[in-house]
Amino acid sequence: MKIIKYALIFVLGVILATAMMFLELPFWFIYLSVVVIYLLLLVAPQMYTVYKSKDLNKIEQYLEKNKRKPIFAYPLALKTGDQEQIVRSIEEILKRHKQPYMQEVYKTMLALFENNVSKFEQLAKQISKEPLRTYYIAYAEALKGNFDEATTLKNQLPKEWMQHAIAAVIAKQQGNIDLFEKEVDKSIDLATGVQKYSLYYSFQLSY
Repeated sequence: MKIIKYALIFVLGVILATAMMFLELPFWFIYLSVVVIYLLLLVAPQMYTVYKSKDLNKIEQYLEKNKRKPIFAYPLALKTGDQEQIVRSIEEILKRHKQPYMQEVYKTMLALFENNVSKFEQLAKQISKEPLRTYYIAYAEALKGNFDEATTLKNQLPKEWMQHAIAAVIAKQQGNIDLFEKEVDKSIDLATGVQKYSLYYSFQLSY
């Protein structure tokens, strides 16, 4: 199926280039047009799945096809619910991705899955970019039982799925399971792409 898809896109590119050459359009314009068409047909659908799709099955299919990349193996590890596998997948990301921001975020997440709340809070405060810095600090405050502070930070978050995710953590820590489930549903519903998939299975671990 993949070969047929690529072959059709290639043929389309050839036809498009031939038609534009027949019209005696500038070479640079023909080249740019063909590159744009290829990007739209090959890259755009993948980017949509990663960032915007709400279809968990399609997202999982993409993750399975790309699971050799640690960044995509991690959400699949979440689905297994196996704590050791989740930790290993995060460690693999840390090994492969040395960018400071990636290191900051995934070290923070590793501390969370290791249930080390004090380390989790410390690392959250070292995240250099927003909104994840505020998100994880609010998460840490909720785990510590500082619900007023967690709520204040939650209200500063720019993304609604983040606000509802923190509200879910607060509700769980307070023992309000009904509210926890409602907030989880709202958060997952508002999230998209791989983030939606990761949220869905992260919260499955909390039930």
